[in-house]
Amino acid sequence: MNNIFNKYNVKTPQELMKFFEDNMQYGFTYRNKVYTDFEHDFQENMDKFYKIRLGEDFIKSGYGVCWDFCELERKFFTENNIEHKCYFIESYINRKEGGPTHTFAIYKQNNKWYWFEYSWFYHRGIWEYSSIDEALQGILNKFDEFYNKKLINIGLYETEKVSKRLNVFEFVEHCLNGKKISGDLQTNENIKGQ
Repeated sequence: MNNIFNKYNVKTPQELMKFFEDNMQYGFTYRNKVYTDFEHDFQENMDKFYKIRLGEDFIKSGYGVCWDFCELERKFFTENNIEHKCYFIESYINRKEGGPTHTFAIYKQNNKWYWFEYSWFYHRGIWEYSSIDEALQGILNKFDEFYNKKLINIGLYETEKVSKRLNVFEFVEHCLNGKKISGDLQTNENIKGQ
């Protein structure tokens, strides 16, 4: 297997974080135009024009959203034989409209789990947890708190690798076909993790 990260001299999660900080930005490109979340119509444009970028294509573009970053993180962990899992958070503001989503990766080293987070600026970094459940609970709580506990439902799915460029709707469908996480993970009294 050809490890694309070797040519960038990226061998550790910390080096991957530094590589992202130095080379990547939040947003996406379509026909040489850059769309960022600073624009009022970012989500509308994403729904119309976005397709996930994978591997070298993503690195060359220099722009991505959490979905792109998570797939590149998955590739890094896989190519470096680091145990990991990737997840998709689905949420709803109300029954008529969707809500924010997020994808993220966690990985295991030295019998601890780490949340690798680049795209969510407010929580950028590598966060240590003693177990998968503690990591997932902590991340769900941060997601819920970020949106001021206004979401009526949050779902969590373990996702499989994306193997081709998908648009927004195809990507969400891909994630919802993953393993739904249920159990004791809860965000607050108004939200039922399923």
